Amino acid sequence: MTQQTGETRDAIIEADEKRISAIVEANKGRNDPYWIVIFAKPSKINVDGKPTLMKHVKPYFKKPSPQVGMIVGEVDNRKGTIEWDINMPQVPFNFDALGMHGVELSNQTVVETTSIPQAYITQ
Repeated sequence: MTQQTGETRDAIIEADEKRISAIVEANKGRNDPYWIVIFAKPSKINVDGKPTLMKHVKPYFKKPSPQVGMIVGEVDNRKGTIEWDINMPQVPFNFDALGMHGVELSNQTVVETTSIPQAYITQ
């Protein structure tokens, strides 16, 4: 079996969407806002002797403090919206080096935003 480009990404997104949909369905009767938080933390399980991370997708009924590495969605059932606050860690990455591995770069743009003051420090 051959791994297709984007196959893992699509599976991760599909799994997250199912978990988020289940949280929204379970809380559809709430009139006050609540938050869906996606984060990873170290697991007690090792794979081939290497540490692993465990992803969590959980509802919070008190607004969590933003942290680097968290994705927080504020759910408003009255409006029927989820507003996402994405605070991913900034890791330097040489996208141009991907060409050595046969990867073709696209013209897509990724915009990094954060609600945490000075979360990204560029030197």
